[in-house]
Amino acid sequence: MKRKVTLLLCLALTGTMVLGGCGSSKGDSDGGEKDASKDSQKTKWASTDETFNPLDEKDAISFEDLREKLGAISKSDKEFSFAGNVKAFENVVWQEIANGYEGFADDAKAAGRKLTVDTTSPMGESDEEGQLSILKDQVRQGVNAVLLSPISDANCLPGIEAAHDADIPVFAVNNEFNGADMFVGPNSLEQGEIAAEWVNDKIGGKGEVAIVMGMAKTGVTRNRTEGFESWFKENNPDIEVVAKQNADWDRSKAKDVAATFLKTYPDLKAVFCNNDVMALGVVEAVKEANLELNKDIYVIGCDGQSEAYDSIRAGEMAATIDSFPYYEGYMAAEVCYRWMIGQDVPKVVFTPCRMLDSTNVDKTAEENLGWEAPTFE
Repeated sequence: MKRKVTLLLCLALTGTMVLGGCGSSKGDSDGGEKDASKDSQKTKWASTDETFNPLDEKDAISFEDLREKLGAISKSDKEFSFAGNVKAFENVVWQEIANGYEGFADDAKAAGRKLTVDTTSPMGESDEEGQLSILKDQVRQGVNAVLLSPISDANCLPGIEAAHDADIPVFAVNNEFNGADMFVGPNSLEQGEIAAEWVNDKIGGKGEVAIVMGMAKTGVTRNRTEGFESWFKENNPDIEVVAKQNADWDRSKAKDVAATFLKTYPDLKAVFCNNDVMALGVVEAVKEANLELNKDIYVIGCDGQSEAYDSIRAGEMAATIDSFPYYEGYMAAEVCYRWMIGQDVPKVVFTPCRMLDSTNVDKTAEENLGWEAPTFE
């Protein structure tokens, strides 16, 4: 059952967040945990100097395959506290990811496990220093693991180094970054490819399209954009990407970018946006240009926000690539817990995404995802 979104409006500089649990540890399966904090040598964590790209990991696995491989979640009497750190609760995607963390913790506790997850965020998706301050505070609290989604590739690096100095693993959720010990989230290159294939079918395999991109310094932006562009280059050069521009995940910026696109390229058939917030801004620009949505032009987003669902139902946005953020958060917490109790988890676990349009937007997330709850030994 999907839980109600809770707004955890925490200020980055207050330093008042309290996280339960003891120092960092990675346990062995079957309840035979060892306390890494008592080891004479620190664990060798990932380097912040080395580029980490989940797409380069040969042992990457899908979440579905990981569940099939590992089976039930092993028994453990160890007590864990995880810290969630997301970009900004002003974006419902991050609210839902945080709620997913909590959802897994609730189910784990119902199964007799000892797990708490406490998640916070900076004041907005541009508050890079605030997010770093939160991360440093979480490290000082002595949590067992951090589930982190940084605003940019580099803004949290000093905090990640502090976590590793404290022997705390850092799990990348949704977007990769240097220094991450593991990645859990959708394949962002594949998301762009899915969008391109959908656009190709809708506009009849010929025409001009454009891209509204997120922040330039994030891997998600680069991968979603590259996936969209490369699909046409490899599969159908009759569709041309005539324009692309960053709008920094901002709705009003995206509206302005799209207004310029529409004037410069009057034959534009589709606009792919790196997230739903920007897609909703593009919809506003198309309406103000007196063009008919889903006839003259298609607007495609990414993430699966509730407002995007409403827009699709209203016949405005054409589609979104849904990464099911609540379940993405749930899966990330589950993967982290499995790793902490010693189950064999590879460094990269890809969570599922689906194309949502008028044909399936009224189905539940569980139906579209094919969701099943985990089993506990």
